[in-house]
Amino acid sequence: MAKRMKNISSVSIILVVLSSFLLLGAFPWLQEKTREPLSEHSKLWLEEVVPYIITPAEKEIFLNLPNEIERGKFIENFWKKRDPNPETPENEFKLAYYRRIAFANKFFGYGGIPGWKTDRGRVFILLGPPNEIQHDYSYGRGSLTHQGAIKEDWTYWNLPNPNLPYTLEFVFIDAYGTGDYKLEISLGYKGNEVFPLNLQATHLFFNQLEILAEALSNPFEKADRLRAIITTQVNYNLVPFTCETLIRKGSAENNQIIILISLPLDSLEKKVRGNQTGYSITVMLNISNSLGEKILEKTQDYTWPSEIKGASWPLASPSSWPMIIHLPPGEYGFHLLVLDNWSGKIGTFHQKITSPDFKTGKLAMSDLFLMSSAAKEANLLSLKYLKNVFSQNEELTLEFEVYNIQLNPETRKGKLQVKLSFFKDNNLFISLSPLEHEISDLTESQIRTSFRLRHFQPGHYKLRVDVDDNFGLSSCFKEKEFIITSN
Repeated sequence: MAKRMKNISSVSIILVVLSSFLLLGAFPWLQEKTREPLSEHSKLWLEEVVPYIITPAEKEIFLNLPNEIERGKFIENFWKKRDPNPETPENEFKLAYYRRIAFANKFFGYGGIPGWKTDRGRVFILLGPPNEIQHDYSYGRGSLTHQGAIKEDWTYWNLPNPNLPYTLEFVFIDAYGTGDYKLEISLGYKGNEVFPLNLQATHLFFNQLEILAEALSNPFEKADRLRAIITTQVNYNLVPFTCETLIRKGSAENNQIIILISLPLDSLEKKVRGNQTGYSITVMLNISNSLGEKILEKTQDYTWPSEIKGASWPLASPSSWPMIIHLPPGEYGFHLLVLDNWSGKIGTFHQKITSPDFKTGKLAMSDLFLMSSAAKEANLLSLKYLKNVFSQNEELTLEFEVYNIQLNPETRKGKLQVKLSFFKDNNLFISLSPLEHEISDLTESQIRTSFRLRHFQPGHYKLRVDVDDNFGLSSCFKEKEFIITSN
């Protein structure tokens, strides 16, 4: 009998233990007594660092971890599995994410609310800088909107995520002109289809921007340092570049503004892989009207490799590339920001520009476009050939346009005389024989000519082009500076 009772007691104990495990599994709240509460570091990481990119499943796992040691390991693995290039010492995904948080906090915050918590900051952190931003300051004048309301339209296209549509559009409304922009519309365009876009579908995908900065091996352990990087990472006026605007008549009522940006490659951080050196910058352009209101914002990324051995240009020589915008005649504020994506350093440029009115009826010229000899074979102006620095063994191609040419009413023909003069150190170096240019039926014309530079000594030059309208008895001129280097 005693033996039987002993067996019954053993079975009872086993059943009690099993029941306890089943209860704990079915009711997780019973385990809270054995789970350490989240520390301030863990809360910071979960609520302020990764709220837009952590998945619901990951968040649930993190919240159910028993202690801070396990949470620290989770955070380290969280970043490791998102590292696009584990063989490199940097985690490019994590660094790009930090850079976007820093930028969002600096430019999208308002009224004490940090930028990462705003709608614009969220979209920027998820997708990076938009390809184009349009502002509508007249939006608040409608009968259905508040006075002073502003609409901001962000457009993305060709993002490197195959799961996203080719074109994305986000419309933000600042209902009272206070800086509090709310996301009103988010759309995706695919073919002829337009559909609402769920931002949650984008939370795992980033442009893999590579920036050379110190990686935080574990932000969970260094939360204070992470805060400092987020708020102070962006440095200004450290990327040296020059900027030139070239203007010519465009279509309809707008002029075409070509912005030629030049900077020496050795002023940028570089990443070397094998025999390739890569450079990456982001250019942000802002145009304001005479009232100081922002009317156009455009962002463009440039990433290019160059061979270390046998490079076709010295790294100290300026490398140039154009941006294009269209503006009606008027006075504008011109603000340019160049960001070195790998160092986080920024350079800025500000000036006033005038978009001229070419429809006054007076003889007028576009700006002078100087191009490399490779452009000689092209029938139309190719912006990729634009430059201001030439070597002695090159052939320089000049192109410009002339407007409002007077025609003989009987023959419907006009005649221009074009004179080219080169100055070195403000002294006349050479003046070429005038060129005769005939026009039929048109009141505007494109003129192109080329000449070799082998007789030009290295130095700074200025080209002056004088145009005389033989029938209209009027004239105009333009000047352009450029540099010639030794072979």
